[in-house]
Amino acid sequence: MTLSVGTAALDEAVVAKIIEIQSLRDRPLAGHARRTAEVAVAIGGALRCDIEMLDMLYLAGQLHDIGKLGVTESTLWKPAGLSHAEWREIRTHPEEGHRLVADVVHRDVASAVLYHHERLDRGGYPFGIDARSLPLVARVVTVADAFDAMTAGRPYQTAVTVRAAIDEIERCAGTQFDGDVAAALRRVYLNRGDPRITPGNLIEEPESLPVVPEMIDLTDAPSYGPPDPSPADPFEHSPSMVRLRRLG
Repeated sequence: MTLSVGTAALDEAVVAKIIEIQSLRDRPLAGHARRTAEVAVAIGGALRCDIEMLDMLYLAGQLHDIGKLGVTESTLWKPAGLSHAEWREIRTHPEEGHRLVADVVHRDVASAVLYHHERLDRGGYPFGIDARSLPLVARVVTVADAFDAMTAGRPYQTAVTVRAAIDEIERCAGTQFDGDVAAALRRVYLNRGDPRITPGNLIEEPESLPVVPEMIDLTDAPSYGPPDPSPADPFEHSPSMVRLRRLG
């Protein structure tokens, strides 16, 4: 029997089913994926990306954590510290996700799934590479993922304000995050506040900045702590979340 639909249509159908499975298996994870996709598109708009790139950003945001389908729920949403074995299990999700989608999505989308926990200073995982070498899709999704992780909250982590999260992402630009991408997120915020809403017309330069409390100095906070105790999401142990947790 020969199928009448083309390869592109089949790939699209496969991706849609993968996203549907994610929603059925873990609705909070699916919600995070959707919000990450929305933020990624908003950043792409601020970077003046074309429609094809915006489509890739949305899909990459939807799929970036798909490898967590292979992580046990007790580990994924554990409210206390993880064991070494559980920490290793969590860290497999970029490669597992890439294995799931690499043959049905654009290579730049697949790169975002594989590399969204890499950093510019080579302190990320799974490979510890310099994120400057990665496609724009991956660098944008890394920022969008971090933003939603900070602002949406988790069972083990209190959410912070949108402004505080953007301040923190900018502070870590050049070490953890791409500076141009972080600046684009700031432009989205200055134009309309929360970037997790439908993109509107973006302005180049704001007239003024909102007044917010000054953040305390946490320059001595450790970049990474031991795997136990640790929260379930690896980003939660990054310098950004160490700093923001100290803010209370």
